[in-house]
Amino acid sequence: MKNYIFGNLTDWGIVLDKLKELSESKELDNHQDELIRLLRFDQNWRLREAAIESLPRIANPSLDLAREVFSIIKRKNLYYDVRILATDSLGKLIAIIVNNRAFDKDILKQFVMEIIKNMDALLASPEPPKFHDALQNSMNQIKEAI
Repeated sequence: MKNYIFGNLTDWGIVLDKLKELSESKELDNHQDELIRLLRFDQNWRLREAAIESLPRIANPSLDLAREVFSIIKRKNLYYDVRILATDSLGKLIAIIVNNRAFDKDILKQFVMEIIKNMDALLASPEPPKFHDALQNSMNQIKEAI
């Protein structure tokens, strides 16, 4: 059985304290798989929002982390506030990923083009203007980064 740094996610107070501790100590980069676990955890909205809010503290985000954030954006069964929060974070994450140049150029280009294509599809769908604005702002950030 895998030993998770955040332990049992149903003890959300402890998880939030640990997330804050890792964020402040700049060790969050080493636990991106655990952040993905928090983002996927559907039983507590506080954990998902706290994980998204901690994303700006990641110095070297992985493509998997960015993919998971984008999956939140696409989930129609989630409330718009968290989808907008994820949208705002995604633009910043991808800008960091592109600037770090730690990935193969072709893989990175394919990844970014896939995100832009999916964002275009979301912009073409009937969504609230506030969500559309967040998508457009994020897409502009991404396009500026590439």
